[in-house]
Amino acid sequence: MLFTLNWLDEFVDCKDLSPEEIAHRLTMAGLEVEGLSYLGEGLHQVVTGRILAVQDHPQERRWKVCRISVGDAEVQVVSGAPYLEEGRTVLVALPGARLPNGVVVETVELKGVESQANLVSEMELYLAEEGEVETVIFLDELEPGQEAAPLIYMDDYLLETSPTPNRPDCLGVLGVARELAVLLDRPLKEPHVSFPEEGPPVGEMVEVEIKDPDLCPRYCARYVEGIKVGPSPLSVKVRLRAAGIRAISNVVDVTNYVLVELGHPLHAFDYDDLRGHKIVVRRAREGEVLVTLDGNVRDLEPDMLLIADAERGVALAGIMGGANSEVRRRSERILIESAFFAPTSIRRTAKRLGISTEASKRFERGADMEGLVLALDRTTQLILEVAGGKAARGMVDAYPRPYQPKRLILSLDGLDNFLGVSVPHQEAERILDGLGFAPRKKMGQLEVTVPSYRAFDVTREIDLVEEVARIYGYHNIPSTMPAGPLPKERVDSQRSFVMETQSLLSGLGLVEVINYSFIDPTSLEALSFGAQDPRANPVTIINPLSEEMSVMRTTLLPGLLATAQANEKVQVKDMAFFEVGRVFFRGDNGVQEGLHGAVLAMGRRGASWDDKGRDYDFFYVKGVVEELARRMRGGSLILEPCDEPFLHPGRAARLFLDGEGLGYIGEVHPRLARHYRFSSRCYVAEFSLETLAGGREVVFESLPRFPGTTRDLSMVAPYALTHAEILAAMEELAPGLLREIRLIDLYTGPPIGEGKRSLTYSLLYRADDRTLTDEEVEEIHGKLVEGLERRLPIKVRR
Repeated sequence: MLFTLNWLDEFVDCKDLSPEEIAHRLTMAGLEVEGLSYLGEGLHQVVTGRILAVQDHPQERRWKVCRISVGDAEVQVVSGAPYLEEGRTVLVALPGARLPNGVVVETVELKGVESQANLVSEMELYLAEEGEVETVIFLDELEPGQEAAPLIYMDDYLLETSPTPNRPDCLGVLGVARELAVLLDRPLKEPHVSFPEEGPPVGEMVEVEIKDPDLCPRYCARYVEGIKVGPSPLSVKVRLRAAGIRAISNVVDVTNYVLVELGHPLHAFDYDDLRGHKIVVRRAREGEVLVTLDGNVRDLEPDMLLIADAERGVALAGIMGGANSEVRRRSERILIESAFFAPTSIRRTAKRLGISTEASKRFERGADMEGLVLALDRTTQLILEVAGGKAARGMVDAYPRPYQPKRLILSLDGLDNFLGVSVPHQEAERILDGLGFAPRKKMGQLEVTVPSYRAFDVTREIDLVEEVARIYGYHNIPSTMPAGPLPKERVDSQRSFVMETQSLLSGLGLVEVINYSFIDPTSLEALSFGAQDPRANPVTIINPLSEEMSVMRTTLLPGLLATAQANEKVQVKDMAFFEVGRVFFRGDNGVQEGLHGAVLAMGRRGASWDDKGRDYDFFYVKGVVEELARRMRGGSLILEPCDEPFLHPGRAARLFLDGEGLGYIGEVHPRLARHYRFSSRCYVAEFSLETLAGGREVVFESLPRFPGTTRDLSMVAPYALTHAEILAAMEELAPGLLREIRLIDLYTGPPIGEGKRSLTYSLLYRADDRTLTDEEVEEIHGKLVEGLERRLPIKVRR
C-alpha cells in the first residue's frame, strides 16, 4: 500500500522522527516497508512566478510569450496553455528541474523565441492523464519566488508497505497509524466526522433489500443531492496519485481517498440511474451480464454476488461498479454505498473474472464490519466539502446478521512462558489497549474483546501473545539455546530414495532443476498426446494463479523443455539437467500422484581449449538411466522401440527394468524442437522412481579372486534383431561363467548385406573357485556360438 508521511501524521504525531526511523519501526513490528522516497524529488528548481506581461508569439498564433517574475529574477516563457493573464501566479520550472514525468527543463528556442523555463501543469506532475485537458496550476494568492513543493503538497515522503494477507486493517492509513501510535506510545487521532443532514429523510429516497445475508451481512447507504461534479482539489489529487490511483472527479476521488485513508472500499451510484430507487443485494441470474466501469462485458455466474436496482445489475459487489450507474459530470444526486461482503465470495468472483481492484484486494482479506459506518460518514463529509449538496437525514443500515465481538483471555504467566522473557504486565496491557483490544485485568489474566478490524486474524490466545511480542520488540527477547535432547531425525524411505537419486544424478554431472507442478495446458497440447492417453487429461486447478498455471502436470517434460528454452534464449546452448518431482493424474477415487524423474541433454559436452568435445546423444542419456538403474536397483535395463508422439520416429524406446515398464527415452520430435526453437538435437528420458525403487535390495558381491578370460564374438545380424535379444540369449546359454558382455563395434555397409549390420562383442568368462583353462573357455565359448546360431537369425564371423 502506498501513502504519504504527512497523511500518516494526521492520525499520529510523528514529524519529529525521520522517515527512515518510521520505516524501521514499522518493519520491525511486522508491517514491512518496501519503499521510501521523497515525493518532491527534482522540484527544488520549481518556484512560484507572477506573470508580468503576455504577448502573442510572432510565428505561432497558438502560443504566448510570457514575462514572469520568479522573485529576484525574471524569465521569458513560451507556452500554449490557456488562461494566461497578467497578474496571475503560476508554477515555473527553471532550468535544471527534473519533473515527475521525467522532463528535464532547459533553455530552448521555439520558432525564433527563447523560452527560459517551463510552466508546470498537472500533466508534468503526473496528476492528469495523457489526452486530458492540460491546465497550468494557478496559485494566485501566493507571492512569486516561493519553493513549489510545500505549496503543492509534495514536500512529503512516500511509503510503500506490504501488509501480510492476515492484516487487512493495515491496508488503510488509519490502521498503519494505529500500529505506529502503539509503537511510539502516542495517542491515535481518529478522524472527527461531522456534517449537517439537511436533505429529506433517507427512508423516503431509497430502499435496500439483502437477499443473500451469507454473502452480505451488512449494507449501509447515504443519499446526497445537489452536488456539483468537477475536478478534485489539488491536495486530494496529489495524495491519490501518490497512492497509485488516478484522479477522476471529486465524488469518485473522495471514495478512493477514504478507501486509502480508512482501508474500507466504497462506491457512489448516480441516484437517477437506479431504477425504482432501490438497491437489491442478490446473486447473479443465469446468463446475466454486466458492463463494468472499465468497459468490459462480464458474463456472470449464479454464485456471483451482484448489486442490483429494481430491474438490473448495477455493480459487481465488492469489485467494480457498473457503467450503467456511474457518477458523471451531469450527476446531481448520488447514493453512497458502504458494505461488508464475504471474503471467499469476492475472491472467487475476482479470480473467475480475472479482475483485481483496490476494493477487491481489501474485501478478499476481510473488511471491518463495524468500521464501514465511519467510512460512509467520512465519505459523505468530504463530498459535501468538495462537491457541495445536502445529505439526507439518517442512513440506511441493512444489518440482518450483526457482528458478534469475540472475547479472549490472555494469561500473563502464560505470556512470559511463551516468549521466554518477562514482559511487564502494564506494558502488555498498554500494547493491547493501544491496538484496540480493551483489556481488563483480572486475577493474573487479561480479558480482551477483539475489535472488528482484527476479527479475521486474532482468534486464539497465542494470537494475543504475538501481538504483545511484535510491539514489545523481538529484539528484546533474548536468544537462548534449546534445552533437552534433540529429537531423532526421521527420513521416510521414499524421501531417502529421492535424495539418493538426486545425489547420484548430480554426481553424473547433471544439474538439478525445479519447476512448478502447475503448468500451461498448451504445453501438454504441444506434446500431441492421444485422446485416450491419461497424460492428455490433466487435473484442472479451481483457482489458478493464471491461465499459464491452470493445470497439474502429468509429465515432467513440459517443465524441462521450457527450462531448456529459457537457457537457449540467454545463449546457454550446452546443457544436461534432471528433475525429480510429482506428476498428477485423474483417477476413479480422485487425484492420483506419481513420483517421476526425468533427464534432458542437448548441445555439446566436454568441450575445452584443447578438446572440441562431443555432442550429447541418445546413448549419453541411455547411459545415465542405465547407471541409475544399476546403482539404485541393480537390475538390467531393456529398451524396446516405441512410438511416442513427442519423440522422433525410430529414435525412441520404451524402458523396462526387470520386466516392469519404467518410462521412455528418445530424441525430441523435430516438430516439437521447432516449437521450442531449439538450435540442436534434444534428448530426453522420463522414468518412474516408484518402479525404480520397487523390489530394491542390496546384495554384497566380493571382489573376484581369480582372473577372467575374454573372447571376442563377431556376427552379422538383421536390423530387426535387437541388441537386447542377443544379450538375453547369451546370458541364458552361458549362465554362471559369462560375467560380462560388451558391445565393442558396430558396422554397416559393404560387404555386409543390405538390411544387416555387423556386431562385435567382448565376452568375459570367470569362475569364482578356480582359474579357467583355455580348454574350458573354448568349450564354453563354442557351445555359446553354436547355441546362438541355432536360436537367432545370425551368422557368426569366424
